[in-house]
Amino acid sequence: MQKRPSDTVIRLGRIIFGLILIWAFYYNLIYQGDALENVLFWQTLSDSAILTLKYILVWLWFIPLIMWAVKMCFLKKKYMRFIQIAFWIFLFYVSSIIVEWPELDLDSLIAFMGFLPLLAWITGKCIPSYCMKFAEKITKIRV
Repeated sequence: MQKRPSDTVIRLGRIIFGLILIWAFYYNLIYQGDALENVLFWQTLSDSAILTLKYILVWLWFIPLIMWAVKMCFLKKKYMRFIQIAFWIFLFYVSSIIVEWPELDLDSLIAFMGFLPLLAWITGKCIPSYCMKFAEKITKIRV
């Protein structure tokens, strides 16, 4: 990535990323009934809490869809980069709590897709131009 991609490519990438994750979570966790570990942050969860966590994970991926539809910035560039790295850590944590299966499945997909926010954070080029100077005061110096 030598130069920054266009805003439409960034928005399209977000929507495709969100749709793939929504589909993967819904199909694997809800439709197939794959399991999550019942210990989360050193606390044992009941079956109803695990089912609630599965639905929360499915609905959580609507955030990229909303960001795509609204085309509005909510944070400065610096904080967007913090969100990207937090999203990377979150994706790797979620991939670790999914029970592994013998074949390549959801946990591997999420771990692989976790590298995309990491790449966006390292390069700093996956923030649209309308968000680059959000909430910054621009002053013109006249000579």
